[in-house]
Amino acid sequence: MRKASILNIILLLSCLAILNNCSWGTHDAPANLRPYNLDNLNYDVQPAAGSYGFLFYSSADWSAIITCETGEEEIPEMPTVNPSSGRGSSSLQSLNFRVSENNTEFSRTYNLTIISGDKTLVVVIWQRSDLGPLRVSSTEIILPSLGGDGVINVESNTAWNAQVTDNWFTVSPDSGIGNESVNIVVNAGQNSTIFRTSTFQVISDTVTRIVHVSQHAFNVTPPSNTTVTFDGTHVLDFSVLSSLPWEVSGDEGTWYSFLTSSGQASDAPAANQITIQPNPGSTRTAKITVTNSQDEKQSFTITQRGDVGALLNTNWSGTATVSALAISRTGSMTLTIVDEDNVLVRGYPGTISYLSSESISFSVYISELTYEGFTATNITANFTGTFSADKSSISGTLSGSGRLLGLPIPASGSWQVALQ
Repeated sequence: MRKASILNIILLLSCLAILNNCSWGTHDAPANLRPYNLDNLNYDVQPAAGSYGFLFYSSADWSAIITCETGEEEIPEMPTVNPSSGRGSSSLQSLNFRVSENNTEFSRTYNLTIISGDKTLVVVIWQRSDLGPLRVSSTEIILPSLGGDGVINVESNTAWNAQVTDNWFTVSPDSGIGNESVNIVVNAGQNSTIFRTSTFQVISDTVTRIVHVSQHAFNVTPPSNTTVTFDGTHVLDFSVLSSLPWEVSGDEGTWYSFLTSSGQASDAPAANQITIQPNPGSTRTAKITVTNSQDEKQSFTITQRGDVGALLNTNWSGTATVSALAISRTGSMTLTIVDEDNVLVRGYPGTISYLSSESISFSVYISELTYEGFTATNITANFTGTFSADKSSISGTLSGSGRLLGLPIPASGSWQVALQ
């Protein structure tokens, strides 16, 4: 019994030692170092000299120093921090730092570093310049040929405005109130003419900064007809205007070739050609891409139809199932493929949007149709179908809409026809 009592006392003392982190242990608790507010880790301060406060928590003893990031000028009077050290505590702590006046043309960046045990907390202090009321981060902007933005930063302690004389680019915002750092965006659309340059002025009081703006030209004019028939050899003309060197490439096989696959910078369009060989099979397409030396791309697609001669002027019959307003009906359907552009569906004319030896898509419009005592208007039906391997049948889906009693009615369904 006495032995059990001694063991209980030892266990109790062990628990107290752990809970109170007494000197019996050999490991200290890790230091806790954090700001009172995460938003206060970056300071944007005025050029004038001033003092600023910083709130933080540190559970361990701490020290603080201020350093300056390497810049273009030496700083005669470094900032100070007070106090520069303190004891650890669970309570909120504070320090103050003071920066001297920045009367140079350069902004300054300081790092306030607090060290607590193995923890480090860094506060970035950015101070604007004061000598000369205006500074721009860059005096040259090159805009993308296909259109886009360029960004420069304006620092000013007085009001400023941007003056633009050309209308092919814009500047936003075009003014500022001073005592701030502002990013302004220079924007232009695609340049389809020649390499162009211009300038705009940023003016503040008696100081003027000139920013040079340039943009290369890049424009591809695709062939006037990008869809050709299966027979014969076809030559498609296209042109490339680029003030930078360029290359042209394509995908999907070797059934076409280019007159030239590359070109040099020029302010005039360079004529080029695509030669397409006869197509012994089904419809085929290729994506043609022109890329300039800035890796900007422009593309177009060419299509060569397969031999559909055997499908023209053919008659088909079968059924179509249409569902609308939770009602489904199956009825007869006749189809005539008149030519490569036109069909007749139950005598109503339709237009072919796609026809190959594998599939067909067409649309039919009916202004008014009466069926079982009901009259529908503005009926549009879109059909998509696939030919069987032996070209003896077509099956597919349909969708459409119309108006019945003034209400829009959507419809969908399926259809299948056989060659007659």
